[in-house]
This record gives sequence, structure tokens and C-alpha cells, in this order.
Amino acid sequence: MKTDHDNYPNNHQKLEEARNIFIEALGRIFSLYGFPDALGHIYGLLFLSDRPLGLDDIAQELGVSKSTVSNNIRILEGVSFVHKVWVKGSRRHYYEVERNMSKVVMETIQKNYEKELEIIVKASESCKDLLAEVIESSDEGLKEKAKFYYQHIDNLENQSKRLGRKLAEILLSVFQEEAED
Repeated sequence: MKTDHDNYPNNHQKLEEARNIFIEALGRIFSLYGFPDALGHIYGLLFLSDRPLGLDDIAQELGVSKSTVSNNIRILEGVSFVHKVWVKGSRRHYYEVERNMSKVVMETIQKNYEKELEIIVKASESCKDLLAEVIESSDEGLKEKAKFYYQHIDNLENQSKRLGRKLAEILLSVFQEEAED
């Protein structure tokens, strides 16, 4: 009778294959958004790691340079996908992943949207101030063009603000669902 122990090499190989498929899939997902696939590979490796990993560990596991890992870790830290952790007895930097992807994605969307809204509102206000002066011009061609610009810039600003309110509602809903789970 065969036991699980007899299938150890085969099961170990399947475990590694599943891990590699997952890491590669995250690389493809990250690249869909214009990020290097290495970013997704690092996130995937840390996601499936049962302990914090150092830069050397990550580089060795993925077969990439330490500088590639270092550059990509900084990006992942910047968007709160990973965070540095202290490991007793070591002076090296170790990293763990945030496994709650919806939290990270929602927080990133919210942060970026707030910056985007600030930019569009400032630019829109500056443009509308300038255009209000041009609208007073005696040149009908300039006046019409200024009105056209003003209308579209004002519409974009209003759409952005409405989207911000909807986004806030969605984020609140997602966070409430996460808290309930």
C-alpha cells in the first residue's frame, strides 16, 4: 500500500509547480498595469512565503539581481504591498507582504484619486480664471473658443468630484464588507 510519504518527491514537485504558476501569474497581472513583471513575481513570492524574506533570498529564489529586487521592493513599499520587518539577530532588511489585496488596492486607488482630484481642481480653477477674462474679449472667435474650453473644463471638474463621491461610497462599502468577514 502506497503512503503519502511514497509520493513525497512528486508532491514536492507539484507544490513547487503551483508556486511557480502563481508567481508567474502575478507577474503577468502586474504587467497588465504597466509595471515590470518582476514586481508581481516579488509580490507573489512574498505572498506565498511563510516567513519574511531578505533581498538576497528573493533574488536567489527568483533568479534575478539583488538590485532588481531592491528597486522593485521600494515600489512595493511605496504602495504598501510590502513592509519591512525586523528579524531578531539580523541586521539585514526583511520583507513581508500585505495579503489583503482589496485593502491595498482600495487604499492605493483612494490615495491616487485624491491627488488626481487635487490636480484637476487646481488646474481647472486656474484655467477658468484665465478663460473668464478671455470670454470678455471683443474677438468673437476667441470668446467662443474660451467658452468652449470653460464648459469642458468645468464639466471635467464636476465629473471628477462626482466620481470622487462615488469612489468614497464604494471604498466604504468594501472596507465594511472586509471588516465583517
